[in-house]
Amino acid sequence: MDTKKIIKIALIIGIATIIAIFTVLYRPVSLWGDTRYEPVYSGSMEPAIPVGGVVVIKTVDTETLKVGDIICFKLSESTTTSITHRIINITDEGFITKGDANEDPDQWIVKKENVIGKAIFTIPYIGYLGYFVRTPIGFILLIVIPATLIIIMEIRSIIIETRKQNKVERRCWRKPLIFPKRGIRHA
Repeated sequence: MDTKKIIKIALIIGIATIIAIFTVLYRPVSLWGDTRYEPVYSGSMEPAIPVGGVVVIKTVDTETLKVGDIICFKLSESTTTSITHRIINITDEGFITKGDANEDPDQWIVKKENVIGKAIFTIPYIGYLGYFVRTPIGFILLIVIPATLIIIMEIRSIIIETRKQNKVERRCWRKPLIFPKRGIRHA
């Protein structure tokens, strides 16, 4: 086997393995998992979490959280906006948080029932890609054009296979028939 083929197969197997492990350990909420992916659009947590990154958040028991943990939370149950900040103090009422880049602690106390989860790690810059895909030009460049190219390549493959099949069928009709017992040829 060719060395390039072996490298290509190993690379595909490696990527598939990493994706499978990542999917099992960090299955998103949309696929009945317990992991959320929250994009970061503000610099309040820099340098720990850069703007444009995505924070991977796992649900946790709020009793296990401690000072220094980075949590994702909502200010109230009715809001859809989430905030990701570091716990700087724990009180009976909840958690006092602060963005790493902010000078002062947050003005609110995060209630335990409003905690979405704990930040496990950050994937830098991928949030920009998610934001870009939502723009019209990003949607066209990253979704429409690749999908169109795949469709065109598939149509081309179908046409090539159909032509090959037609050639084989034409050859079968042109060959004379030979009857093995008598050796008689019919055209």
